[in-house]
Amino acid sequence: MEDYNNSKKSIVTPILLSIVLVAGMLLGYIVNNKKYTYSVKGIGNNDKIEEVQQLIQNYYFEDIADEQLTDDMIRSLLAELDPHTSYMTKEETKQFEVNMSGEFNGVGIQFNILKDTLAVVAVTAGGPSERAGILPGDKILSVDKENIAGVGIQNNDVLQKLRGKKGTVVALEIYRKNTDKILKFNIKREPISIHSIPYYGMLAPQTGYINIDNFTQTTAREFHDALLDLSRQGMDKLILDLRGNPGGYLGAAIAICDELLPAGEYIVYTQGKNYPRQDYKATKRGLFQENNQKVAVLIDEYSASASEIVAGAVQDNERGIIAGRRSFGKGLVQTQFVLRDSSVILLTVARYYTPLGRCIQRPFEQGKGEEYYNDIYARYENGELQHEDSISFNDTLKVLTRSGKVLYGGGGIMPDVFVPLLSSNDYVYFNRLFNSGIVYEYAAEYVDNHRNELKSLYPDVSSFIHAFSITDVMIKQVTEKGNKEGIQGMLSNMSKQEMQKWLKAYIGRMYLGDKAFYPVVYEKDEVILKALTSLKKQS
Repeated sequence: MEDYNNSKKSIVTPILLSIVLVAGMLLGYIVNNKKYTYSVKGIGNNDKIEEVQQLIQNYYFEDIADEQLTDDMIRSLLAELDPHTSYMTKEETKQFEVNMSGEFNGVGIQFNILKDTLAVVAVTAGGPSERAGILPGDKILSVDKENIAGVGIQNNDVLQKLRGKKGTVVALEIYRKNTDKILKFNIKREPISIHSIPYYGMLAPQTGYINIDNFTQTTAREFHDALLDLSRQGMDKLILDLRGNPGGYLGAAIAICDELLPAGEYIVYTQGKNYPRQDYKATKRGLFQENNQKVAVLIDEYSASASEIVAGAVQDNERGIIAGRRSFGKGLVQTQFVLRDSSVILLTVARYYTPLGRCIQRPFEQGKGEEYYNDIYARYENGELQHEDSISFNDTLKVLTRSGKVLYGGGGIMPDVFVPLLSSNDYVYFNRLFNSGIVYEYAAEYVDNHRNELKSLYPDVSSFIHAFSITDVMIKQVTEKGNKEGIQGMLSNMSKQEMQKWLKAYIGRMYLGDKAFYPVVYEKDEVILKALTSLKKQS
């Protein structure tokens, strides 16, 4: 995905308003123990929402924009239904459609905002910025003669400035280290593809790896192409990484399963009060359906929705192993309903069920807002993310696979191979350095200062991955930068290895792009290593 911020996604909960308090005063309001009545013309007896809205506009003590009031009331109403029914304004809908469609018009860069400065992380191969000469590490000072450095610019502001109508030109002023003047570029906006598969490749002989970060309109085609390419390279074992994947289109998840499951096997079925049961089964079209083609699916506590459909189908059909930690637990299906002003309601219309009839939706009776999403923190506090035996399931939701293995519904997908979260005191100091942006900042400065040396010694991705190493001197320079920012401590042997991994990965990304980033990150990934071991045992 290009022209976007490189940080992780976060879960946003709805704003809850007290409609009940307003509804309780529909017949009048009381001031100084006196009762005042009111009337609103043209309102039907049953249209209380519009009645309340006009009451607020006519009598509330401060001005509230009509559109804001309407949006807030809709969100409050929907928040009482379930945690996943939601509302998007027209502007939010446009951004959602861009993210899910797989294409927009832009200049083709990945960026990050660090210390109020917009830094280029990577450029799209063959895209307009690469052709113009933009390099990773460049700092964008202005867009169309408007200064954006040191003014508190936000991610959405950047996107609005860089994206636009196809064929239009955006003027950029760039600061590049070791140059004696500000560089100026005029870049024509072009269609830029958003990839839901940021990386795929061979991890080991005969073992391929595909990372899907969300399920969009292009995911099925991307996955098919990746499978085809890896199969030509001799892949007969696949690691499918769905960690951190929040889901997306149901159809994309079904298409992924169709590639993996033998013809006739159940993938998923959906059913709701006004939504008759619909079954989905695998066809003969898949590229990776044979018994000798082994599969491992990686999940964690942020894998949700469509990710859980894929993991559930693979697990229920005993098609492969699931490795990682218990998934989020979203078993509800939303349909988009477009309102007159082009805003959208994502309304839950059904539950979905895995092939064995499991609905993995976790309970939300105790709360549909912050309480529901804070379950992730509760898992950390109760030890579940570190210890498998801290997880409990409802025995009444138990099912058996063909071989007699016990599985549960009602709370996400439990992996076959549990891999705990790395969270010891050894990582506290490293996490402070990492989260401060110091590791990223050092990597950017290193590439700026050593670009010619890197090109000479490591001219391609392969040579960088296999020959470039992080020295103790570089580690010391990072910790010294931390000291200047008031972050003090000592790296343990374990956290030093994490530092080496992420520092090398960031340097690789800023020098050669994502193909030099992901292989470094995954080389010592504990979940991937466990999956590799499990696949070898199945051979």
